[in-house]
Amino acid sequence: MNRIGTLFNLLMALAVFVSSLALVYVKFKNREQWSELQQLQEARDELEGEWSRLQLELGAWATAPRIERLARDRLGMSTPVAKDIRLVPHE
Repeated sequence: MNRIGTLFNLLMALAVFVSSLALVYVKFKNREQWSELQQLQEARDELEGEWSRLQLELGAWATAPRIERLARDRLGMSTPVAKDIRLVPHE
């Protein structure tokens, strides 16, 4: 019986040791993934800020006064006088 008890105690000690190694590994992986999550969230926040700035820039590029100025300056367009305007009837 003494030999069986010693073997049982040895197996229990081994089980405790293996479970403690597993716990250390799981905690390490948890911290590693937490760190990666934080980095990804920071990157997401930066991208959201850049997206907002790009939306504002797009709004500025598409304003009617800017388009009118470009049409006048680059394409030589101008507002037609009343006698040059023709209405096309809808059929």
